[in-house]
Amino acid sequence: MRVAILEDEITLAKEVQSYLEQDGHSVKIFTDGESLVRVLRREIFDLFVLDWHVPKINGYQVLTHMRKTLSMSEPIIFLTSADAEDDVVSTLSAGADDYCIKPIRPREFLARIHSVDRRLNKRQSMPAEMKVIFGYAFNPVNHVISFDGRDVVLTEKEFNLALLLFSGINQPFSRHRILSEVWGTSGDELSRTLDVHIAWIRKKLYIGAHGGALRLTAVYGYGYRLMQTFTDD
Repeated sequence: MRVAILEDEITLAKEVQSYLEQDGHSVKIFTDGESLVRVLRREIFDLFVLDWHVPKINGYQVLTHMRKTLSMSEPIIFLTSADAEDDVVSTLSAGADDYCIKPIRPREFLARIHSVDRRLNKRQSMPAEMKVIFGYAFNPVNHVISFDGRDVVLTEKEFNLALLLFSGINQPFSRHRILSEVWGTSGDELSRTLDVHIAWIRKKLYIGAHGGALRLTAVYGYGYRLMQTFTDD
């Protein structure tokens, strides 16, 4: 795996790097949260090892940025001190996969790495179920929706948003529920993001104002609804 370490204590960072490299992983060290955040959109890592107390942007802020803003699902392990129970609870609640108490014990640390890796591989190897709803075939493996002889590739968020709306045709979904189920948060800061994603799936799936059997409409002051349309015979 390619591992990113966020740790400003360079001795500890080098120690963790040594454990990981001896275990066959490649490692890149970041000494402040800002430098790690800058590369998240252009570099790919399989695992992140984060310390809470680092300069500029702390580890918790990096975690929430990865999970909520970037919607990243890569596993994250936190390094924490033995008396920092509140830190542990906060990070696990915000989406961290595990934690390791300092000073690091090599065998325990690598065991936690292997455990997280096994859980990740198990999730990825589980067969994904194809769903067909109203003539639209949803393939969750590659985020493709097929209909009318077309295969449309969507982003992960677009796919999950479409699947949610299709799961309740004619049912109004509140903005709060959509943001909670698709983005994992109902914060107002993502309201514009939701509207942009709605516009894209309307266009890609032909369910806008001039759609055929289905149209995605706004419910004023509430949210959105995917409606079945009827024509006079």
